[in-house]
Amino acid sequence: MKSVRSLAQCKVLVRHCQRCRWIESNIEAVRCIYNKTGVWIPRLTNETRLEIEKYWRPHIQKHDAEKAQETKATCEKPKFYALCMFPYPSGNLHLGHVRVYTLSDVMARYQQAQGKAVIHPMGWDAFGLPAENAAIERGVRPKDWTYSNIKRMKQQLQNLGLSFDWSREVATCDPEYYKWTQWIFLKMYEKGLAFQKKGLVNWDPVDMTVLADEQIDDQGCSWRSGAEVEQKYLTQWYLRTTVFSESLLDGLNEVDSSLWRDIIKLQKNWISECKGHRVEFKILQQDSESLSSDSLTIYTEDVDLIYGISHICVKPSSYLCVDLGVQDEGTILPVQAIHPLTDQPVSMVVTNEKDMYVNKETMLAIPSISKTARTVANEYGFPFHDVLDGTEERLKNSGEFNGLSRQEATSKVQEKLLALGLGGERVSEQLNDWLISRQRYWGTPIPVIHCDRCGTVPVPYEDLPVELPDVKQLISKGGQSPLADNETWLHTTCPKCGGPAKRETDTMDTFVDSTWYFLRFLDSKNQLMAFDPALAKKYMPVDLYIGGKEHAVLHLYFARFVNHFLHSLDLLPCREPFGNLLTQGMVNGMSYRVKATGKYIPVDQVDQSGKRPFEKETGAELITEFEKMSKSKYNGVDPKDVLSEFGIDSTRLCILSNVSPHSDRNWSNDVYKGVLTWQGKVWTLVTNFRHHRSLGSSEDEIKSESITLKAEDHEEWEKKIDDIRNHIINNINFQLDVTFHINSAISRLHSYTSWLTKVPSEVSRASKAYERALADLIVMISPMAPHYASELWSGFKPCTLYESHDWASDVLDQGWPRLDDDFMMPLTYRINNVDVSEIGVPYKMFDELTKEIALSLVQQDPTFCRLMTKPMDIDNYHLKIDKGFKALLSLKVPDLDLGIDKSATASEKTKQARKLGKQRKKLRTMEVNNASSS
Repeated sequence: MKSVRSLAQCKVLVRHCQRCRWIESNIEAVRCIYNKTGVWIPRLTNETRLEIEKYWRPHIQKHDAEKAQETKATCEKPKFYALCMFPYPSGNLHLGHVRVYTLSDVMARYQQAQGKAVIHPMGWDAFGLPAENAAIERGVRPKDWTYSNIKRMKQQLQNLGLSFDWSREVATCDPEYYKWTQWIFLKMYEKGLAFQKKGLVNWDPVDMTVLADEQIDDQGCSWRSGAEVEQKYLTQWYLRTTVFSESLLDGLNEVDSSLWRDIIKLQKNWISECKGHRVEFKILQQDSESLSSDSLTIYTEDVDLIYGISHICVKPSSYLCVDLGVQDEGTILPVQAIHPLTDQPVSMVVTNEKDMYVNKETMLAIPSISKTARTVANEYGFPFHDVLDGTEERLKNSGEFNGLSRQEATSKVQEKLLALGLGGERVSEQLNDWLISRQRYWGTPIPVIHCDRCGTVPVPYEDLPVELPDVKQLISKGGQSPLADNETWLHTTCPKCGGPAKRETDTMDTFVDSTWYFLRFLDSKNQLMAFDPALAKKYMPVDLYIGGKEHAVLHLYFARFVNHFLHSLDLLPCREPFGNLLTQGMVNGMSYRVKATGKYIPVDQVDQSGKRPFEKETGAELITEFEKMSKSKYNGVDPKDVLSEFGIDSTRLCILSNVSPHSDRNWSNDVYKGVLTWQGKVWTLVTNFRHHRSLGSSEDEIKSESITLKAEDHEEWEKKIDDIRNHIINNINFQLDVTFHINSAISRLHSYTSWLTKVPSEVSRASKAYERALADLIVMISPMAPHYASELWSGFKPCTLYESHDWASDVLDQGWPRLDDDFMMPLTYRINNVDVSEIGVPYKMFDELTKEIALSLVQQDPTFCRLMTKPMDIDNYHLKIDKGFKALLSLKVPDLDLGIDKSATASEKTKQARKLGKQRKKLRTMEVNNASSS
C-alpha cells in the first residue's frame, strides 16, 4: 500500500516544474481522497471531510440522475413515492428546508437500497403574493424575480447531496403547468363544482386581495400580511369543496393512523360531522318570471321534510339582503326561490341571526318541526303542508315519499336531489366552500370569459393555457386585479357567439396550484394531459409525504379534495393521495431578549462570560429561549455558514440526530460534537481494519490468523457478531419503515459502532462476520451521509476477503443488509393483558407465522410451563404481527392468577397489568444481561 510520504515526494518534484504547477493544485484537491491517490488518511479531520464532499459530489449527482432514469424506464420493481412539500422559491434555503429535504432524502435512499423503484421529485410552488410583493418593492417583474430565485435555490439544493430527480422538475408559474391547473378548474366547472357568487368576503387591506376563511388567524388577521381583515361584498369564484365533505371524512379511515395521528383529528375537526345535506334553490328574478343566474345553496338537517317548507330564512348580512337594500328583520325579500322538487316559488324572510346556523346565511323554515316557522308562516300567510303523520315518524303530503319513515325518506330524497343535480350531498354545518378568487396578478388566470349575451362561458380546452400577460403596474385598484388594466389581454371574443367579451381578471389562490403537483411529477413533460392515468395507477398514492405541521389543515385538505374529485372522474386509482404522512417540527434558534423591554438583540451584543447572559452595552438582564427562527429575533442560522464550517454530511447527521422528526429541533452547534466524534469512530474502525488486514502478506495468511483462536472461541465471536448485526438491522428497519424515527436509527448505529470497536483485532482481522458487519455499517450510514460513506467504502473494499457484498459497485449501489434466515424474531406473549415473556421465531418462518404455530411455540417456553402448572383452558387467543418486525400473541386464561386484584375497576386492572408486564420485562432484561456477561 502507498504511503503519505510518496505523495509528499511527488509534490516536491512538481514544485520544481513551473509548467506543471497545475498538477500540484490537483494533488492538493484530492490529497485526502483514497479513490484518487490510493492513500488512506488515518485521521478524519474537518479538512478531510470537506475535501471528501467536494470530490464525491459530482459522482453522487451522476449516480442519482442515472437511478432516476432507471425508475422512469419500464420497471417491475415495487414502487416507493417519497415526496416532500415543494418550496416557495424565496431565493435562499433556511435550516427548515435542510431538515425536511434531508429527511426525504434518507427515506428515498433507504427505499432504493431496499430494491424499490423510487420517485423522489422536486419543484417550485412559485405563484403567490410574496413574489408579487417582492417584485413591487424592487421594481422588477414577478417572473424574473421568481426564476432567478429558482436558479439560486436549485443550486443550493444540488449541493446538499439530495437525490432529487430533477428531470421531473415543475414550477407552478410555468404555463405548461398551470395549463393543467386550468384544465382541472374547467372539469370542476363542468360538474358544477366551480361557481361564482356574490358574498361578504374577507379583504386584506395590505395585500389588496380576498382571503379564504382558512387564511385568517384567531385574531382576525391575515395569515400572510398580518393586517386586520376587513369585510367587503364582491362577486367571487368558489370551489364546492363541501360536496366531498363525507368522502373526505371517510377517506381518513384509509390512511395510516399511527403516522397521521393528530392530523386525522385536525382534519376531522376542520370538516366536522356531516349531519345535514346540501340543497340548491334557483332564484326568481325580481319583477320577472325568469330565473336569475344566481342560486342559493342551503344546508339542512331535515332534507326528508323538504315538502314541508313554508319559507326560507335569510340573515341580514346575506348578499341578497345587502344587494336588495332590505336588512330589517321580518321583511319579506322582493325575490323568491324555486322549490327544487315542486318548482313552486318560496318566499324569503330576513331573520335574526341567532335563530339560524352560525356558519350559514340561509335556513329552511319547516312548520312541522318548528313552532317559530309555523308562527311566521301563519302571520305572513305562507302556504305549507304538515308532512309528518300523527306518530311523527312517517311522512305524508310528500309526493312519492308518502308513508316512508324519516330515515328512509332521507335516503330517497338525497338520491333524487343528486339525480337532478340540485344537491343531496351530505355536508357539515361548519364547513363552507373554498373561495379561490384573488385580485392579484401573480397567479393562475381563471379560464373564464364573460359575454353580455351568453353570460359566463368557459374557455375551450383547446385554447388553454390562458397565459398571464405583462402588465405595466402590479398595484390593484379598488378590489380589481391588475390584469384588468391590460386592455389587449382583457378584451376577447366569446367562444359561444363570437361577439365581444372580456376575460375573467381574478387569479386563483396559490393553494389551488399545490393541490395536484404530486400528480404532475409523475408525468411532468406530458403535453397531452395533466398526467397519464396509467402512471398514476402504478405510482399513486404517495408512500410518504413529508412537510410542516402548519400545512396539515389547509394544504392537506385542499389536496385531498382535488384528489377525491379526480378519483370521481376515474383518473386516479385511489381517492386518498398520501398513504403515510410525516409532519416534521420546526428548527428553532436561540434568541436573546432584554427582560425589561422585550427588545430582541443579536448574539454579538450579548456578554456570556458569566453564569447569566446580559447585554454588553447596558448590562441589562436577558431572557434566553429557543424560538422559531426569525430575522426580527436575530436567531436565524444561515445554512451556508454551518455547511462551510462542518460540511454537508455532518450537518445532515446533526439535523437528523437526537430529536424525533416530529419534534421541534433546537439548533445549536454543540450537537456537532457528538456527530463528529461518531464519524471519527467509524473512520477509525475502517483505518484499523485496513491496518490489521495489511499485516498479512497474502489472503491465505490473513485467513490463517483464525487458527490462533480456539475453534469454539472463533465460532462464538462469529455468532456474537452476527447476532448483534441482526438485532441492529431489525431495529433500524423498524425505525425507517414504520416510525420514521431516523434519530433512533442513528442512535442504534452509534451503539453498533461502539460494539464493533470492542471486537479484538485477532478476531476482526480474519473474521467473515466482522467484515460483513462493518460493511453493513457503512451501507446503513450511506442514506444519511452519502459522501462520507462513499469514501469509507472506497477505502474499505480493497481489504475485503469474502463475497458478502458487491465489491465492484459503490456503496450507494449496495442492497440494504438482509436479516439471516436463522435470526430469532421477537414474539411476545401476553396472558390476561399481562406481557409475560418473549421468545424467538426464525426469520425465515416469521412472515408465515399463524396463531396456531405461535401458540405451539409459546407452550414450549419454560416460563409458560412454570405458569401453567396444572391444565387450564385457554378461552381465546389471537396473533398480531407488526409489519414484519415483531409479533404479539394474546391469550385469555381465566383460571390463571397473575396477581391482579379481581375487585379492581377495569382501568385499575389495566394499570396493574401494565405494571406487571414492565416488571417481567425488567427481569427478563436482567437475565439476558447476566447471561451475556458470563
